[in-house]
Amino acid sequence: MLKNLVNTFIFIRQRLYFDAALSITIMALLLIGIIMVASTTSVVGASTFGDGFYHLKRHLIFMVLGIGLFMVGNITDHQVYKKWVMPGFFGSLAVLSLTLIPGVGTKLGGAQRWINLGFFQFQPVELMKFFITVFLASALTHKASKIDRFSKGVAPILMMVCLPILVLSQQPDLGNIILIVMVTFSLLFVANIPVKHLLTFAATALTGIVTSIALYPYQLERIKIFLDPWADPLGRSYHIIQSYTAIGSGGILGHGFGQSKLKFFYLPLHYSDFIFSIICEEGGLIFASIVVLLFLNLLFQGFRISREATAPFSSYLAVGLTLFLCIQACLNIGVVIGLFPITGIPLTFISYGGTSLVVSLFSCGVLMNIAKGNR
Repeated sequence: MLKNLVNTFIFIRQRLYFDAALSITIMALLLIGIIMVASTTSVVGASTFGDGFYHLKRHLIFMVLGIGLFMVGNITDHQVYKKWVMPGFFGSLAVLSLTLIPGVGTKLGGAQRWINLGFFQFQPVELMKFFITVFLASALTHKASKIDRFSKGVAPILMMVCLPILVLSQQPDLGNIILIVMVTFSLLFVANIPVKHLLTFAATALTGIVTSIALYPYQLERIKIFLDPWADPLGRSYHIIQSYTAIGSGGILGHGFGQSKLKFFYLPLHYSDFIFSIICEEGGLIFASIVVLLFLNLLFQGFRISREATAPFSSYLAVGLTLFLCIQACLNIGVVIGLFPITGIPLTFISYGGTSLVVSLFSCGVLMNIAKGNR
């Protein structure tokens, strides 16, 4: 048995590939995530569970699981996902639809986006986003000769992407709808589809988003808060104003790690959606800028890997995975600093959470495999 374990380890080690620049960036973001989760969750962990390290231990467990899937993505030939794209897409869609079933889906904060698995809340949209990327990469590759024709090229692709969007609209999850729309638009742009088709898609997407906001009062409320955050500082605007307070009090150098005052139940969701506020409070402008630069470098490295890829599917897949990781981070930071309405999107690699961290690490493993193919 020991011999088999050794042979398995040697086999995995021989097939693993690490792109130096991308690896350093990912490790830096994961390390920042550990530091910030440890800093932001000690108070709520001790108060709620009697253990100041409760959230940190769970975060590390998810990270270990994510690293395991990172290795799976790293050693598995990414071309295999093309063969499983339709079963993966519709399987993920089926799991995503389970969130709408009473008793199966868990409702938190006005949205029914999770499935309770006992140990943690699983968010199926994270898995769905991966297979949307694989589908888009595969479809754009196979329909390259028809991409200039809307009915035969673009329309079938958009009809497929609309399926998970329709499910998300029922949860509702406007943040991930916007994220999927932005990544889809970007990949269509990269594929050089005609501008008139891009404008048609953009107009349709904008109409759908406006309709969703009109149908769900809490989304409309978030838009009002975004437009005038000072209208009700002790009521509906409390959350974003506390975020501004955390950011402003950090100044250039910050108060030091572990020294946040807003984490003492003043800032809601300070360890998940609004963890960047505490980064600014404890680390100041300098540390916040380092985090932003790391995400910019992640974007650059992902695009470099895409540019070096010789197969169109590999190139599109690298772009799509990179955009999902980086646009999600952009939306989160934009919400925290007041550039966008509140969306409920976590900060990639850094926010406390399970599904997002695990799937993000798996996506990075796939990126590594694409980079390995380039070599």
